[in-house]
Amino acid sequence: VGVLSGGFFHKRLDDYIYVFTYEEDRDGETFDVTQPLNGEKGTLTGFEAAIQSARVLGDFGLLANYTYTDSEAEFPDREGEKASLPGQAKHVGNVALLFEQGGFSGRLALNFHGRYIAEVGGDASEDVYKDNHSQLDFAASQRIGGTGLRLFVEVNNLTNEPLRFYEGSEDRPIQEEYYRWWGAFGVKWDF
Repeated sequence: VGVLSGGFFHKRLDDYIYVFTYEEDRDGETFDVTQPLNGEKGTLTGFEAAIQSARVLGDFGLLANYTYTDSEAEFPDREGEKASLPGQAKHVGNVALLFEQGGFSGRLALNFHGRYIAEVGGDASEDVYKDNHSQLDFAASQRIGGTGLRLFVEVNNLTNEPLRFYEGSEDRPIQEEYYRWWGAFGVKWDF
């Protein structure tokens, strides 16, 4: 019929790895240097919940999951200053509506994550964040007769969501990329 699950977690990290960017002067020129470093300590505390139902209405199914994470990290060169753990968004989730009937299978899915630190700077105003992102994807396939042959189509980023990074605050964008939608179609054969 389905599954409903949930859980709480708490993790303590020592010597985690993060990406650090700083300026260095060489022969009168200033360069940005990016390298991985070990952080001192960090913590993650949160909960996760998921629902999976094969049948919601008739031949429709539902998959959904959500994770909330409160994280904290200390960086060696930023004495007494704490931030969220690099690479860790506070909110992450997915919702998918499924349909199956007569060899046809379809899925419409929304995936999202909150902002998170992608690179640690010399101070909080120089931290680089990957911005909030939501993306709508579609996939469908049709089985041909009783064979292992299947026609399929997959289309991603239907809503043309950008990939966006900013430094310190949202009003200081440093990168914004648009990819429009993209997809694949073809034939699969399971044997």
